[in-house]
Amino acid sequence: MCGERLRFLVAWLFLAAACCPDAQAKGAVLAGAAKLQLIPPVSVPLAGYSRRHGKRSTGVHDPLFVRAVVLQDADTTVALVSCDLLIIDEALFEAVRRKVEPAFHGRPFTLLLAATHTHSGPGAYGRKFLEKLSMGHFDPRVLDFLAGRIAEAVAAAASDLQPADLRYATGSAMGLTVNRMDANGPVDAELTVVSFETPARRPLAILVNFAAHPTTLGAWNMALSADYPGVVARELEARHPGAVSLFLAGAAGDQAPVKRGEGAAPAEWLGGELAREALTLLDAAPRESLTAVVAEQRLMPLAPAQLRLGWLSLPSWLGQSLVDDDATLTVVGIGPVVFFGVPCDLTAELGFAVKRAARQQERHPVIVGFANDYIGYCLSEQAYRARSYEASMAFNGPRTGEQIVEGLVRMLDGLVSE
Repeated sequence: MCGERLRFLVAWLFLAAACCPDAQAKGAVLAGAAKLQLIPPVSVPLAGYSRRHGKRSTGVHDPLFVRAVVLQDADTTVALVSCDLLIIDEALFEAVRRKVEPAFHGRPFTLLLAATHTHSGPGAYGRKFLEKLSMGHFDPRVLDFLAGRIAEAVAAAASDLQPADLRYATGSAMGLTVNRMDANGPVDAELTVVSFETPARRPLAILVNFAAHPTTLGAWNMALSADYPGVVARELEARHPGAVSLFLAGAAGDQAPVKRGEGAAPAEWLGGELAREALTLLDAAPRESLTAVVAEQRLMPLAPAQLRLGWLSLPSWLGQSLVDDDATLTVVGIGPVVFFGVPCDLTAELGFAVKRAARQQERHPVIVGFANDYIGYCLSEQAYRARSYEASMAFNGPRTGEQIVEGLVRMLDGLVSE
């Protein structure tokens, strides 16, 4: 334990030095990446399926990680973080931010903290009633462990910043995801890869973005697992030793994975297919120079809670005590790529609207779901009134999905005009 604390202290010292203005050359973007295991030291229930009834995990099927990449120009520092967790709730986000921010000594800093949305990750870190249904009883030791470990990964990523270029590619992974709300509904089969690389063309961090729920392992599974996103990251890191591969869930609210095989086989199959396609895209992607990092984070008020159980609506006073009344939105521009941090299960239809707005500005969009907060499902007003499971999990009324999109587009317009 003492050795671990010493490594953490050394990482913070490097971080403080790296974030001094004199350490940053004008007109350059620096990048660093790190990953750490994210398996709590105490027994935990699995998060993701309420029908597990809070039962504790039976062991570890495959390792869980927090992976971080820190990017910095002369004015702005951004940390993009991917965790093998179900969600990032407001309490976890704030706990991590409190631990990280002091080391930046007042320098502008934006944290984009996202979950891969695995349904076999650790639970017990959600305090709210609805979170406990899918995570089991709250254990403050788990929250403290996760916040500390994530902050340590950010510090480690920032301790070895070096000049970086970018490669970006997007393609189609058709046949690997389906619309689970409507068999004839929209499918987002887009697979996006972003690589931050040294001038010697060595990848530091490879980000893979795809929209399909990590539910290839069902509620029957009682062992900790990163599900198919873990397979994607494992395969890319094997191909590029020394690189850190972050999986970023897209607008997956109504997107389900295609499965082949039994048991753990579907996760291996889907993750392997995505990894192979991602590597093919990356190999053909051109390099682009990076000269700027820009970011904005905004707290958006939400409509009063409108909780529904089937056709029954709960009183508003009760709903307000159970769900959020605001949401954190994040937009990060790194060269031509724009990352949109959304605090929810965003549907493909709404994700397409955000992507269209970015492409109209000649930017490459990346939707990052389950980021910095969690407010449930965000649907179009038409889908909200369909009374599906997803609609019942849209806690703040019929217009919330469109409001999220409108807020993100306004933030994008502000960044572009700077």
